[in-house]
Amino acid sequence: MTENTTPTREDLAREYDAVHNRLFLVQILMVAVLLAAYQLSGASAALADGLVKRFGESLWYLTNGVYVLVTVFGFAAFMFPLSYYTDYVLEHHYELSHEDFGMWLLDFTKSLLIDLVLAVILFEVVYALLRWQPVWWWVFATAFYILFAIIISTIAPVVIMPLFHKFEPLAEGDLTDAVKAMMEEAGIAVAGVFKSGLEENPGTANAAFTGFGKTRRIVLGDTLLAGYSQDEILAIIAHEVGHYKNRDMFRLMLTGSAMALVGFYVSHLCLTGLSGGLGRNIADIATAPVFIFSLFVFSLISMPFANMHSRRREYAADAYAVEKMGEPDSLVSAFVKLADQNLSNQEPAAWIEFLLHSQPSIARRIVRARENMSAIGSES
Repeated sequence: MTENTTPTREDLAREYDAVHNRLFLVQILMVAVLLAAYQLSGASAALADGLVKRFGESLWYLTNGVYVLVTVFGFAAFMFPLSYYTDYVLEHHYELSHEDFGMWLLDFTKSLLIDLVLAVILFEVVYALLRWQPVWWWVFATAFYILFAIIISTIAPVVIMPLFHKFEPLAEGDLTDAVKAMMEEAGIAVAGVFKSGLEENPGTANAAFTGFGKTRRIVLGDTLLAGYSQDEILAIIAHEVGHYKNRDMFRLMLTGSAMALVGFYVSHLCLTGLSGGLGRNIADIATAPVFIFSLFVFSLISMPFANMHSRRREYAADAYAVEKMGEPDSLVSAFVKLADQNLSNQEPAAWIEFLLHSQPSIARRIVRARENMSAIGSES
């Protein structure tokens, strides 16, 4: 007799997680090498100088805009094989997506176009500040970054997200009534409860608050609606309500703003320290690879600490959901289903979780949820 060696979902989840961790390292190395080659080979300077000759010194903003478009598109082209393998090949191999190549390529193109627009706006503003406030530009850049993030969060549900998924109001019924009642009790004003089409990615499920202010809404994936009980869905939404009640958006915005301020200051030090050696001034777009690389390295160094803060907020939101539901079982069963459907490694190595994960592991969240219920019971 031969032993059955068919891998379990847990085996596949660990394998999937390991593959993505290795690809993350590959991505880091590729970005670092590309940035170094772009700056040190003279390609960045050649592009910037060529554009200055074409448009003239007075039209520096046009030079900067075209430089960013060419650079972002060029980097996307170099990274395309990795993007294709990570987001298309692997997702199909692990049966997390049934999207055909044409649809995937269309979504990739949409994402690239959005990245191009956002990059042009950010770099135009930052390099304008470098010209006008060469000593304190990093302070003003942080303020702009905060404002820009709020604007994007506000318009995303009505402008960006519909480009990738179909949204429609959730039909009236017990679930819709229960969700609205939960929002009303929590004092949260939402534009509505919406259903998001994920049929092309049947291996995934999600639910989220999106938007800001008047565009805030609850979005439930159709795969979540099809495979989860009402109590499980309500527990997931209660978790999101917990973020709101705990003011986590404000907390995360505050820490994100602080990290942006430090990151821009680190870039200021790098630009002032290295631009002269490259024969450039800090407002010269030719030194953009130095600016990008400094932010890139800072983000890698600060990521574990940002992730640690994020995991704490997730635990706090879980605690709220358990208290709200009056029992941990709905949230726990939802965690187990989400992990199975999304092929999440339920118990990654502690050091991997510390370095890379903004969400606590499912195994630790389950233990903590049951502990929260025990604490509530002992208090009562």
